[in-house]
Amino acid sequence: MRIRAFTAFLNRTSRDIIQENVEKLTSIKVEAFSKRLTLPHPSRDLTLDKIVDMLPQGDILFSLGGLRDDDPRIEQIPDVLSTSNNVFIHVLLKNHDNISTIVKVMSKLEPEQATRFAILLNEEFLLSPYYPTSSGDGIHKGFGMSLIYVNEVMRGEITSSIIKAKEIGEKVEKDIGLRFLGIDPSISPWMEESVGDLIETRLGKELFSPGSLSVIKELNNDIMTSSVEAGINPLGFSELMLPIAEDETLRKRVLEGKITLTHLVAMSTACVAGLDMVGIEYDLKLYTDLIKDLIVIHFLKKRPYGIRIIPSHGEEKIFTKSFGIIPVIKTV
Repeated sequence: MRIRAFTAFLNRTSRDIIQENVEKLTSIKVEAFSKRLTLPHPSRDLTLDKIVDMLPQGDILFSLGGLRDDDPRIEQIPDVLSTSNNVFIHVLLKNHDNISTIVKVMSKLEPEQATRFAILLNEEFLLSPYYPTSSGDGIHKGFGMSLIYVNEVMRGEITSSIIKAKEIGEKVEKDIGLRFLGIDPSISPWMEESVGDLIETRLGKELFSPGSLSVIKELNNDIMTSSVEAGINPLGFSELMLPIAEDETLRKRVLEGKITLTHLVAMSTACVAGLDMVGIEYDLKLYTDLIKDLIVIHFLKKRPYGIRIIPSHGEEKIFTKSFGIIPVIKTV
């Protein structure tokens, strides 16, 4: 089991508060894939570039929180994401009214920028360590954790892994003096440590064969059962994740044409981020209609739903420095 991220959540935004928490994160001695600082939803009197000016240089990743779907600062997102590769942001979308505005902004994003932007379908902002859909709630101050533990899940060690992570979190709390808020126990991949392999092993055949949704549902049940057994406060999504470009097997299946957009949307009915880190040929109507369908899925699931699309403008494969090839999925 590896720590994917230590994420500090702020309930207020100021230069001094940001610097204080960056120092606390930097002082953590436990190895982690990344350390992150999440701001609350920015007040209307702050432009996004003013918030970015408060952020120190270094290796810490920052979420500017989220913008509501009627916020005029949405237009600033491409410029803000171009300022630093460490900056992330998302939009909280609650209905159909502002979809076209958001889609048009998405069309302006370079691939690397698009990996740091997401749409969150939910009733309110989400206290989650997973970027880009991470936001402070204006109340809680502390830190949370996310994990990479697909190999342990393969061996049936979900509960023991979460208990170990909880022990680490409690020790870090004592060491840095920041409250340990909990863990997002979502099962998320990182390249060769593949959720695609996990599903196919349990299924006994390739995705997307009959039985795939059942396996995904079983894994989601395992996550919640183990969270209760481990005695943790489950943050954020707490479900199986399928980010295509972060999973070698999922990426391969998309490149082979064995997983299409239809398959991916279907799988997202049973897991949180089924439409995540995948290239889709840009078309205003296609994107708008797709998001409308995903709003329906969110309504039926009654769970937070993240969308991270990498717009393609004619490419069959999108090349990025951070993730390598992001495949452009067949829209059938």
